[in-house]
Amino acid sequence: MQKPAPHRHVDGQRLPAPVEHEFVREVLQFVRFGGAFICREEIAGPWSFEMGGRDFGNFYILLNGEACLEVGSGCQPIWLSAGDLVVLPRGNQHAMRDSPRSKGGNGEKTLLLFGGFQFEDRSANPLLSILPDVIHLQGRRRGVDAWVLWVLDFLKRESAAGLPGAEVVITRLADFLFIEALRAYFELPNSDKSGLSVALRDPRIGSALAFLNRHPESDWSLATLSRQAGMSRTSFATRFAELVGEPPMRYLMRCRVNKAAKLLRDGRASVQQVAERVGYDSELGFSRAFKRLVGSSPAEYRRTSNAVRSGDNVR
Repeated sequence: MQKPAPHRHVDGQRLPAPVEHEFVREVLQFVRFGGAFICREEIAGPWSFEMGGRDFGNFYILLNGEACLEVGSGCQPIWLSAGDLVVLPRGNQHAMRDSPRSKGGNGEKTLLLFGGFQFEDRSANPLLSILPDVIHLQGRRRGVDAWVLWVLDFLKRESAAGLPGAEVVITRLADFLFIEALRAYFELPNSDKSGLSVALRDPRIGSALAFLNRHPESDWSLATLSRQAGMSRTSFATRFAELVGEPPMRYLMRCRVNKAAKLLRDGRASVQQVAERVGYDSELGFSRAFKRLVGSSPAEYRRTSNAVRSGDNVR
C-alpha cells in the first residue's frame, strides 16, 4: 500500500509548502455536475422570493441594482451589488429581496442570473463537506468581472443558437462557473475567516488535508496523521474537527469513497480492485463505507451510472 511522501524539516519544523494551491488542484479534479440549469430573470420591485433547502447548489449573479440575501434563520443579511456572484454550494434555505422588507411589486426592475447545479456523488464529495454555506464574490474584484461577463455572453449566444445538446453545454458551463468561483474564493485575503480558509492556512491541518486528498489510499490512521502534522493525537483530532467540521477519519472515508466513485464510473476494475486502490483491505468494509455515504452499493452505483451515461432506463 502506498505510503505518504516524506517531509523535509528544518530544526524540527516542516518547511511551509503551497498547501492551498496543492489542495485546490487536487479537489478541483472532482468537481463535476450531473445536471444544471441557468436562467435570466427580470423582476419588478419591490420583489422577493424564497427557496427551500435543496439537494443541489444555487448561484446568483446580480446584473444591476442591489439585493439582499438571507440564508437560514438568525443570520445577518448579505448585500449584493451589481456584478456580484454568490454561490450556495449546499443549497441552504434562503431568501432574495431587493430590500429586507420587500414582498413583491411592479416598481424598478432588477436583472438577475440564477441557476442550480447537482453534484455527482454529492454526499461523498470531500469539498462540499468543508466549503462555507455562502461564497460571496464582489464583481468589483479584479478578474471576477471578466469571467462573469464571459458567462453572460456565452449564455446569450447559446440561447440564440438553439442547437442540440444545450443541456450538456449548460452543465459544463456550470462546471466552469463553479470552478472559477472556487479559484477566486481561495484567493481571498486572510481576512476571510471561513473554516476551510483557516484550515488551509494552518500549516499542520492544511498539510493533512492535502495528503488525504492526494493519497486517500495510504494506510492512514489518527496516529500516522497526527505524527505527520507534528501534533498529539488529541490536539490534532480536536483542531481538525474544529476547522474542517468533521473528524479526520470521517473526512478520509469521504475522500476514499469519492475517488472510488470516479473509478467505478470510468473504469472496468472489479469492486474488489477498486476497494484496494482506495485503501480498503476488504471488499465488505469498502462496500459498507460506500453505501453509508452514497446510499447504494458499489455494484448498484456502477450499474446506475452506466445506464444514465448510455441513456437506458434504470430498473
